Amino acid sequence: MIHFVNSIEEISIPPLSRVVYLDDSLCTEREVIDTIEVAIEAPYEKDNWDGFNDAIVEWDCWLKDVSGVVLIHKSLPSLNAWDMNIYLEILSDNSALWEKSEIPHPEFHIYFMLADKARIDFFLPGVFPEPKPARKRAPATHIGDIFEIPIPDNRKRYMQFVVVDSSCLGAWGVRVFKKEYALEEKPSIDDIVNDKVDFYYNTRALGHGVLYGLWSRYGKSANLGNLNDMVFRSYIDGLGDGPSYWTVWKAAQPIQYYRILPRKYLYAAEGVLCPPFHLIERIVTGRGNRFTNMYDDYDTAPFIEKLHIRGFGRISDKYIVPKRPKNS
Repeated sequence: MIHFVNSIEEISIPPLSRVVYLDDSLCTEREVIDTIEVAIEAPYEKDNWDGFNDAIVEWDCWLKDVSGVVLIHKSLPSLNAWDMNIYLEILSDNSALWEKSEIPHPEFHIYFMLADKARIDFFLPGVFPEPKPARKRAPATHIGDIFEIPIPDNRKRYMQFVVVDSSCLGAWGVRVFKKEYALEEKPSIDDIVNDKVDFYYNTRALGHGVLYGLWSRYGKSANLGNLNDMVFRSYIDGLGDGPSYWTVWKAAQPIQYYRILPRKYLYAAEGVLCPPFHLIERIVTGRGNRFTNMYDDYDTAPFIEKLHIRGFGRISDKYIVPKRPKNS
């Protein structure tokens, strides 16, 4: 069974269990496998992911004196993307098999920190279960509220609810501050709101972010920054014969429409209304989703993507042509 928790202290370990602690000091396939084999006192060694998967399937053949196996990820291992995907798939598949099995066997519990949920979903979107709420109802949130967001490596960031954006379906506009802090630090409200803004975002259900442990309310400030700096844009793809155009607006102000995007809006925030988990993913991965966002990452985009953004044969210093590749 897979669980998400805010801290190790929340974990209740069954008696007579073999417990394995994993963290980001493990950098290779072999280091992860060896750590688990040693902790559970495996009677044989497995050298690769295929062997590791076979070992999990066969655990009930030799784990006779234990009530269960508990894998606790204090943080995700520092595996490359290929190995991380395989590792998470093995855990997900075998967790499901053990839960469905009618044959008596030791329990299999896998714990992840909630701060790593966005990274896990980056590799296996929609596969791992959503965390259970810590309380029954989401708390009310108000303009000016500041929220503390735990992120990997025992760090945290802050964001502030600054506006209800009537130009984007009544989205709740937030500004996410750039500076990272250690978990034990307690910055002042003034230090937080005077920090440089990393990005603006339109979301909903900030209270549900508290409900699910994605962030917690830290305080409140009347300093909302300059709302005129909160500029959003979105691209409407005509999908064939229909018109394609850009929409640009300042938060809670009228929308402007452009067939060609003025260059001054190239770095405006993506204005699509996004759920709370996507905001965390943006903080952790630097992207709004698990695919390359050509319009948010213009400076670092490959040359061919820049051509798609600017438009073939229509390059200028003032305008960006809204033209995407097919099947994007």
